[in-house]
Amino acid sequence: MFKFQNYSAIKNAQDNPRVIATAVTKNGYAFGITDTAGKENQRPFTDATDAKAGVWVAMNVMDKPETLNTADYQIEVGEYIRAIKLDNLLDEKVELTKDLVKTAYTSVAVGDYLIPCNATAESTTPMVWRKAVIGTDTGYTIGLLVTEKTPFGVFTIDGSTAGGFVAKIVAVPAA
Repeated sequence: MFKFQNYSAIKNAQDNPRVIATAVTKNGYAFGITDTAGKENQRPFTDATDAKAGVWVAMNVMDKPETLNTADYQIEVGEYIRAIKLDNLLDEKVELTKDLVKTAYTSVAVGDYLIPCNATAESTTPMVWRKAVIGTDTGYTIGLLVTEKTPFGVFTIDGSTAGGFVAKIVAVPAA
């Protein structure tokens, strides 16, 4: 789950409801957008260069009553994504659950940066987030600065999976 922590982010968010999913997507997944034959299509980042700008995240309303667990909600290929552009929301805070971060929860600390994954480096998880390696992962215009680790987790019918982060949307420093 990925959500804004305050109203100012919701009020100022650039929302694009016309994006068509080209891969199975969960709320909080990061991607780019490509205009193909007049249609706006989701584009999972192909490599690190691609993931450095134009970061959008999925934030659909969970409108499938057959989905019992928030962790199971997904946007299927061909469905519309409510895409939110993070580039315009610098310094806003978000909350995200650990299932959206490839790096182990215990390996992420307050002060670390999270950046979008890409299909070249993370072929099995190309749209989630990972911990940035400062000095190596440079040039990212959008990242998430972890400001707090929380018990905020994904709710399931069997209970919740604890573990999440509060993060500020920032540009990742070069060093």
